[in-house]
Amino acid sequence: MSENLRKLKHNNFQDCKPYVKTSSTTSNRSIKSTLKVLGGIYKGRKLQMVSLETTRSSKAILKESLFNTLSQSIFGVNFIEFFAGSGSIGIEALSRGAYFALFFECNVSAYEVLKLNLQTICQSDESYRVILGDTFCHYLPALQGLKYPCIGYIDPPFHSRKGMQDIYENCYQMIANLDKKLFKLIVLEHISSLTIPSNIGAFNLIKSKKFGKSSLSYFE
Repeated sequence: MSENLRKLKHNNFQDCKPYVKTSSTTSNRSIKSTLKVLGGIYKGRKLQMVSLETTRSSKAILKESLFNTLSQSIFGVNFIEFFAGSGSIGIEALSRGAYFALFFECNVSAYEVLKLNLQTICQSDESYRVILGDTFCHYLPALQGLKYPCIGYIDPPFHSRKGMQDIYENCYQMIANLDKKLFKLIVLEHISSLTIPSNIGAFNLIKSKKFGKSSLSYFE
């Protein structure tokens, strides 16, 4: 475990800037319908997704493996998708029995597609909440009021994108700030070449699985 991780303390990411909404519409040309819900009550429903320049979706084989691993533990949990994109992971969780899902998304186009997916697929808007803005700025207040058990899914933007060089370190900090009494499991999707620490805050790495260039690491 690195010295930086040993020194992790609660941090509200005070350098976050207020989110400015620059657009209110999403071009139909930037929306694709190539994803489907893989299991549960919404199985087979099509998911809209925005262009790869805006966001990316998790591979179907990776998503299937994730929910095979979660299995019955998904029933009745609060599921938090910290970087939602089109919301395919959180919607899959709702389809398979999660009680509630919380989504964070900072990109306007992705946010609008996420809302569209939820409104057209899910049965009740009482089973989810969507937050527009920087995850690192909003996650602590947004989690207040939630009860155990929660499962967190963290799939940050590619670290090679402009301004994202520290994205994984920021994710480690966020994980360290999460309440172990609230979260039964944290799942981090990351590039396979990344060296994952065995401990982050109170959470311990229990499993990693590789899917080509992407991997899933599980912490509890």
